[in-house]
Amino acid sequence: MDSDIRVLKGCAIVYRVFDVGNEIDLAAAERLSPSDGFLSGRLRLVSDTRKSIVIRNAPLQLNLAPEEIPLAGAAYKAEVSAKIWHYGVISIAFTLAMPEGISWRELVNLSAALEVNEEIEKAAARVRDRVAAHLAPVIIQPSNWDTAEDYVTWLVEKYEGASSPGEFLLKADVPALILAEHEHPLSESSRDVVTQNALQYSKNDMAVIDWNSALLIEPAGSRETADVIEFCLTHLLEMRYYDALIEEKLDLLYDNIEKRKGGILSNFYANLGQDSGRRYIEFSEFLGRVENSLKTVGDFYLATVFRAAMREFRFADWRQTIDRKMDTLARISQLLDEEINTRRGQVMEAIVILLIALEIIPLAHEFWK
Repeated sequence: MDSDIRVLKGCAIVYRVFDVGNEIDLAAAERLSPSDGFLSGRLRLVSDTRKSIVIRNAPLQLNLAPEEIPLAGAAYKAEVSAKIWHYGVISIAFTLAMPEGISWRELVNLSAALEVNEEIEKAAARVRDRVAAHLAPVIIQPSNWDTAEDYVTWLVEKYEGASSPGEFLLKADVPALILAEHEHPLSESSRDVVTQNALQYSKNDMAVIDWNSALLIEPAGSRETADVIEFCLTHLLEMRYYDALIEEKLDLLYDNIEKRKGGILSNFYANLGQDSGRRYIEFSEFLGRVENSLKTVGDFYLATVFRAAMREFRFADWRQTIDRKMDTLARISQLLDEEINTRRGQVMEAIVILLIALEIIPLAHEFWK
């Protein structure tokens, strides 16, 4: 699709989200001595008629030193920031200003280049390590999970070639940008899947949210919609983290049960049962933190954005998968507990028989003398 759309002012916000621990003490983090390039504060969403989001224990924001990112034959100076979330997540944002007057085709090519850019990954790993080291004293139960969640939000403030966001959506190949597809024209059905997610609060703004990236038209340059998507992204990472952790724990339980039956006096089953129960409680507490960390009030714009992001990130599917695995873990814990009780019963029976034998043998000896 050809387009005469040009972006006069905007940026790409490239996210990399990492799990670094079970929990981060944000109050203690605020009291840490500042390091070079660390300017911190708490996230605040400005109140107006469309705001309907309440974030409990708002994340700590860190403004970091810029990074130079080579991209599509040019060097982009990216502003770097990080949000520290109390449930053990660091979300890193690289903000790359779009060249003034960039054509839509050039922007789509830039999107494709971002998809395969190793320098972003290296820079994100450096920033993660630096921030994690800074926060080390306040990270509870650190983790070393290397998987990161990635996302790109395209924020457009000014453009030419269309008189409204609605016309913008018709003229610009938005699905190609969001899916980073610069080589092959997308089918109408593929395009419809993306464009049907367009949301508007006023006539001058628009949000198109997909699983891979989002396009936000915000004439005032507001980042609150981007913040809500980022918030949802951190929860997606935690869903993936706990799904992988539960899967690993289940595999370990199956292997241990298969390889080792345990003796009558062994603590093997007791240890497995205790560990399974502990994991079940941990997962339940995490899901509670996720559900309680954000509240939506009414059916306003940001709440709608949050629900749309949840749909695109397949929260319901992840939750069902985790619930199913947690139920399996609970059943294993119950079976192990029954096995423990059975073995204890067998030991008690053996002890009773032994005691009876000890009583009978002397009597029998006296009888046969």
